[in-house]
Amino acid sequence: MKPTINPYYSFTILLLFLISNCGTLTAQTIDNAPSLLIKNYKVLADSGYSFKQILLNSSPGFTNDSLNRASGRYYWGKIELNNPYPNTEHYIVTMPQLYSYTLYNYTGKNHIWVRRQAGLNIADGQRVPGTVLCTLLPNTKNILYLNIDLGEGRYKYPVKPAIRIEKQIVFEAREQVRLFAYLLCIIALVCFLCYNFYLYLHLKDKVYNHYVVTQLGALFYLTGVDGFFNVIIPLRVVYLNVWPDGLTRVFDINSFFMHVGVVLIFGALCQFTRAYLRTGQFMPGIDRLLRLLPVVYIIVEGITVISAATRLYFYFIIAANVLTLTIIITCLTSGILAYRKKIGTAAHFLAAVTLPALIAALIAVCNILYKKPIPLLPVLAILSQIITFAVALVARVKEINDSLNQKAIEGIKLEADSAAAEHKRLAIEQENEIITLNISLEKERNRHLQQTLEAQQREMVGNTLHLQQKSKLLADLNKQISDIDKQNVDAPGAWRDIQSSLNNNTRLDDDWSKFKLHFEQVHPDFFKNLQEAHPMLTKYELRLCAYFHINLSTKEIASLLNIAPASVRQAKTRLYKKIKINNEI
Repeated sequence: MKPTINPYYSFTILLLFLISNCGTLTAQTIDNAPSLLIKNYKVLADSGYSFKQILLNSSPGFTNDSLNRASGRYYWGKIELNNPYPNTEHYIVTMPQLYSYTLYNYTGKNHIWVRRQAGLNIADGQRVPGTVLCTLLPNTKNILYLNIDLGEGRYKYPVKPAIRIEKQIVFEAREQVRLFAYLLCIIALVCFLCYNFYLYLHLKDKVYNHYVVTQLGALFYLTGVDGFFNVIIPLRVVYLNVWPDGLTRVFDINSFFMHVGVVLIFGALCQFTRAYLRTGQFMPGIDRLLRLLPVVYIIVEGITVISAATRLYFYFIIAANVLTLTIIITCLTSGILAYRKKIGTAAHFLAAVTLPALIAALIAVCNILYKKPIPLLPVLAILSQIITFAVALVARVKEINDSLNQKAIEGIKLEADSAAAEHKRLAIEQENEIITLNISLEKERNRHLQQTLEAQQREMVGNTLHLQQKSKLLADLNKQISDIDKQNVDAPGAWRDIQSSLNNNTRLDDDWSKFKLHFEQVHPDFFKNLQEAHPMLTKYELRLCAYFHINLSTKEIASLLNIAPASVRQAKTRLYKKIKINNEI
């Protein structure tokens, strides 16, 4: 229920007050203008006066003075407004720089004065602090009284804030537009934030991570710059300061989250630029600058927040906005350089960043020149970045899909190559097994041939020894017949024929053909190679070479040839010399 004053007292006091003060004050007349700014109004230092005393004029008169904390914490203010129209007019009174105040308004209904409280310290759920509704009766002069609280130590210097009255219909229409724009941006931001966070969880792409941080910063900034934290959070934390020249600075929870928002937006924008354009790979110098700028920006914004209680705030806020312009220019320059380097993602990056970056730059310029942004520019910047960044992120998804498809193709190709390599490996293993088997068979065949060779070698040596024994037997028989012949000179000619036959057998019948046959079976191509290398060798010398090759002793060769061992050694020496001479030739 709205606080009221007894109607009977109100009516009586109002009549006495109008009679006693007739012609002493000049009332301001309202017109069809949507708003009226009142700078000159009467004030009175409160010395414990009640509202009844003020109405009865039992206090010192109001003067056109300033509000001075040195003269007291509480003041009364008086405003006269003339409504020349036949209808009751409803206006919104706004005093955004007062700690708190109470407005007394005579509505005429039930002859009561309505009391409404507002101000920076009043958690009334209003987006704009210090706004209250007042009613102006038709065809009469309306008097508004203000009971002002300057707060404890808030106003160190005299101040007299202007009072703005605005038609309720205009005020509410503007608030509806701001609320609609705010809700539109918030809904779009939340939807895109959730969607991009979902994509980040699935794709693990840092581009989406940085964009989510940018959108989170946009949520904080938009809510703070439009003052909706006053509506969302039922708590007022305000720092208010006044300087000698009348400059007033209000720093509240909205201001704090505005600074947090711009840090998130432009810090994440730098990281988004690095990840999207891959500056670390293509533009290392720009990449180092983009890594440094967010750190400097956080430091400057931190100092700006800390200095809110001092006049240095106004200088640091300019430095922060200049740094904002620097980040915007750096990001746009990065996109242009990447486009000139024909980096594939540069065109989409420029399409996404250019429009919102230019609007953000305009906001920064307005903050530098006018100390506040143009209304609805932040909304326009956020809506534009939602639309343009959506195009860039769709292109990013397409790029990722193309990359995944390329990797899938490469995976299929690699799998096919692996299968081919495995097939080749198995073929090589089979071939190796066959080669191993052939080697094993060849070894077995060689072993068998070696055994056969050794058997034939033993057989050939045996035959040679047999020939040697045969030759020795024939030689012994020949010697015995010679002895008999010497003893019996008159022996018949038959003995001589037998002895002649034995001698011929000793020289000729040595089974050389059989020996040569066995030898060539054991050592194929021996005689052929020997004759090709030494064509001057005689048959006798070839026979000696064969005996030497199978390592027969001198005595064994002498027995086979039926000659003396010394003759064998002499023949061997001549043979080696002949072979050596041919080699030298």
